[in-house]
Amino acid sequence: MKLPGPPIPQVHLQPGEVLVTQEPLWVITLLGSCVAVTMFNAHFRLAAICHAMLSQPRGTVTPCPNPAQRFRYLSDAIPAMSRRFSRLGLPPHEVEVKLFGGVIDLGGEPHNDPSIGQANIAKAQQLLNEAGFQIKARNVGGDRGCKIAFNTESGEVLHRRLTRGKAKA
Repeated sequence: MKLPGPPIPQVHLQPGEVLVTQEPLWVITLLGSCVAVTMFNAHFRLAAICHAMLSQPRGTVTPCPNPAQRFRYLSDAIPAMSRRFSRLGLPPHEVEVKLFGGVIDLGGEPHNDPSIGQANIAKAQQLLNEAGFQIKARNVGGDRGCKIAFNTESGEVLHRRLTRGKAKA
């Protein structure tokens, strides 16, 4: 994926990570059944993105030994991102939100559970709606993974579907 505009640093967001920044970056990530949510406010130049693997923990969950891994769940990632914007006094209607990923069928792979992508999409939409956010753009579901590039300076998200078998996340 060729990135437009003047060169700015690139970072790769891994599954289970959240990035919140005011620095200009291209944040690149690959999605399969996982979802990415981007949030952006042009006035404060505040940008956030998550790469969540699952909708929420199942059953009783003990604290993760690695606290950063808690963001593998949408139920933790989206509220954490939302709090960063609300600390600046930004109401949800002033935050541009986009949603990507949640592949439902990765081509019949034996380990693929189509309900994971569906659950991730539904949970992201539910959490964003409950927090008062409107989703400006979305490209979810389908049968192929995708690569996204999020420009934290402009809020622009480039999206490209992958050929079969490229994304497993």
